[in-house]
Amino acid sequence: MDCLIWLRSGAAAAERLGLTQPTVSRNVSRVSEVFGVQLVKPNGEWGLIGDTTLLNMERTVHQRYRWFRDLPLRIEAQYYSGPLFCDGLLSGWHPGNFDFLEVHTPLQHLREGVIDAWIGSYPDIPDDDNDFACFHLTRLPTFLVVAEGHPLLALGNRITLEDVKRYPSLALPDNSFPKVQKILQELGLWSLPLNIQRYNGNWQDKTPEKLAVGYATSLTLHLFKSPQVLLPIQISLEVGDTLIVRREYADHPRLMELLEHLKCKVLELSQKFADIRIP
Repeated sequence: MDCLIWLRSGAAAAERLGLTQPTVSRNVSRVSEVFGVQLVKPNGEWGLIGDTTLLNMERTVHQRYRWFRDLPLRIEAQYYSGPLFCDGLLSGWHPGNFDFLEVHTPLQHLREGVIDAWIGSYPDIPDDDNDFACFHLTRLPTFLVVAEGHPLLALGNRITLEDVKRYPSLALPDNSFPKVQKILQELGLWSLPLNIQRYNGNWQDKTPEKLAVGYATSLTLHLFKSPQVLLPIQISLEVGDTLIVRREYADHPRLMELLEHLKCKVLELSQKFADIRIP
């Protein structure tokens, strides 16, 4: 059931588990009945109706068993960080879909033991939560970008933030990344919300507004389908990547091995992109 909730489709869960979809469905139904919960999918994400207290206790046992019996562990990441950091992942780690465009679902999965590790997006990380341990990987600046031929480009180096604010700026659904949203809204940005829940190719190109201002970093600029130009203006938004696990596994040897792998990836990226800062 947790694999279905995590990967979001019966076909993906069946493939990952080496089972048939009918077998997955039967097992999910049996577990739901045993724990007295109902599995629903109202808005594209699986959720449970009912008292999950006993189920979450069982998940804690299962998670501990995975960590200490060398069973496959589950790691998730954001749409851009997963391919960068989880390429050539150590054996014993199973990657997710890398398609989240919000922080609440993966954080809930991590809290409940559905997944075992998450590469989250700074500053929207639980750095003040006693349940989690955070291992910071990267920090880098955020740029404002526009499509080639955008009227703002005619201003050259004379462009100001007030000029930018005259145009719509991309935004994800409210509270998807609350800390980033707050910073950008205080700058007068984040004004054109997109109705999109999961990453599917490129969320920045989903808007019909061709004059919209977007956001990018050195690690995400290549994901735009159409060429983008960096505006010659700085904004006070530093982002980055942070590995997050439940605190009881913060010093586990398997986590230390994963961290070494990720640090090697970070070093490679920092040699390729000069603006990456290693915390």
